[in-house]
Amino acid sequence: MANEQNLIPFKPGQSGNPKGRPKSRVPEQLVKIFGSKARAKKFYSLSSVEIDEWEAAILSFSANDLKLLAKWEDAPAYPKGLAIAVLSDMKNGKTTTLDKLRERQYGKPTQRMELTGKDGGDLIPARTLTKEEAADLFKSLNEKY
Repeated sequence: MANEQNLIPFKPGQSGNPKGRPKSRVPEQLVKIFGSKARAKKFYSLSSVEIDEWEAAILSFSANDLKLLAKWEDAPAYPKGLAIAVLSDMKNGKTTTLDKLRERQYGKPTQRMELTGKDGGDLIPARTLTKEEAADLFKSLNEKY
């Protein structure tokens, strides 16, 4: 346990990390992959938005970029795993990982289906009620309910 005698509560407005975050947090490998430190910075910490950005980026990476990411020892697990999965799929002639990434980024493709009755006619034939039939129907519904 911590020595409670040495604990000092923070004063209002006092920072718990006065030196702040280190200035250069972007690993060199990311700078290699993305070509510039500015582009690499936005992919380094992984919030949910940045996970989406990684997925979008991986969809556009070349095979060489994927290999660099897969070999990078300090890569975050998620993008490294995606890179390895995509490379494995490419090696085995599959598109499973890419299909799932594409669906996450752009949604599933819509499939249109036309439902028709016999010989291409309406499934349920449309019928128009006369005024008398509508009045009778309305009257019977009022009586029942």
